[in-house]
Amino acid sequence: MIEQRVWEEVIGDNLELRVKYVERNVKVIFPKSRALAVVGPRRAGKTYFLFQLWDAIDSERKKSLYVNFEDPRLIGVTSSDLMEMLRVYYSLLNHPKGTKLTLLLDEVQVVEGWEKFVRYLLDRGHRVVVTGSSSKLLSKEVATVLRGRAVTLNLYPFSLPEVLMVKGLKGELPSLETRGKIRGVLRECLEWGSYPETVLQPELRREILREILEVTIYRDVVERWRVDNLKALRFLFKLLASSSHATITKLHSTMKSLGIAVGKPTLANYLEYLNDALVVFPLRAYVKSEKKRELLGFKPYFVDNGLLAVLGVRDWSRLLENLVFTELLKRGLEPNRDLFYYVTQEGREVDFILPGEELIQVSWELHPGNEKRELSPLVNAANETGIEKMTLVTWERYPAEGIKIGEKSIRVVPLEEWALW
Repeated sequence: MIEQRVWEEVIGDNLELRVKYVERNVKVIFPKSRALAVVGPRRAGKTYFLFQLWDAIDSERKKSLYVNFEDPRLIGVTSSDLMEMLRVYYSLLNHPKGTKLTLLLDEVQVVEGWEKFVRYLLDRGHRVVVTGSSSKLLSKEVATVLRGRAVTLNLYPFSLPEVLMVKGLKGELPSLETRGKIRGVLRECLEWGSYPETVLQPELRREILREILEVTIYRDVVERWRVDNLKALRFLFKLLASSSHATITKLHSTMKSLGIAVGKPTLANYLEYLNDALVVFPLRAYVKSEKKRELLGFKPYFVDNGLLAVLGVRDWSRLLENLVFTELLKRGLEPNRDLFYYVTQEGREVDFILPGEELIQVSWELHPGNEKRELSPLVNAANETGIEKMTLVTWERYPAEGIKIGEKSIRVVPLEEWALW
């Protein structure tokens, strides 16, 4: 039971609270009669994003309230305490009972039965924003628990335009004067990722990334699903980081050859756990047959290049492809719904397909020696799918802005330009 004086203190402190944050370039549409669930991996900046929303909704804090339920003063809070919180808020601000409010409930999963309180608020016309991430209730599950009474807003680590804004480069298309600086920033993102903390505190990024990795593995996976084969889980993580393509069978064979005892079903479960934690995304092939899709396996991508860095990945081509994937993720594409990889009839891969819209290939550099190898799968995929828009994203600049092969035009663009389009 949280006493009235404690609620008065917490609410009073929060109403006075002003926090500096990097403004995220995220479009927000508040749904009618539904909560907004801000969903994302650990340390993506969800709490700071709530403050950004709070300022946009009610900068004077007259009809809104933010509460972080991991506040140590709220240890033991129950769902019945939430009604008392509401009563105290009305009393402190002299609002008539029933005044329509906006409530931003951070780490709400700490409260047993919180979803009933949220539904109560929604039924009475209040606006509600919730976040959550812990071994008890993953961020991805918050909206699901509300059973159709919430819409999800995905929030990931900084996008490349957001990083450039933080660095004072404003996210504009690169000029001759700024191109070198932009490429320097993007090189850091390529190697160290773009978690907000690592961008804002680059001198501590290695320690921060190791901490994120440990928390993700232990708190969000081990505790949540009571994983007991830690050796297999850790090794799976490393295998996925170093793999451009995988199947459960191949992963199992590799582990077996190294003397790591784990069954195929267990490995499949571990992969699903990592995906549920929004850490690893197994990207599937774009094919109609579910059986063929399983046979083709998946391409593993990580939510942030920084995780690959602390796992020892130094393959620049792998890092570039992962970075392009994360940017597509931050543009609102959902893997295996809006985004897949493609295998041509000849068995060649195109890195990404946005069905009906675009084919994207990623190559560290393009030169006469690899031009045919990189571009022919795009052309073949375009012929097979009917997609006209083709893009090749590179790190090293290519002399031509585009290439024409027969009737097909391929846009060749360096990362610094593609990221800002």
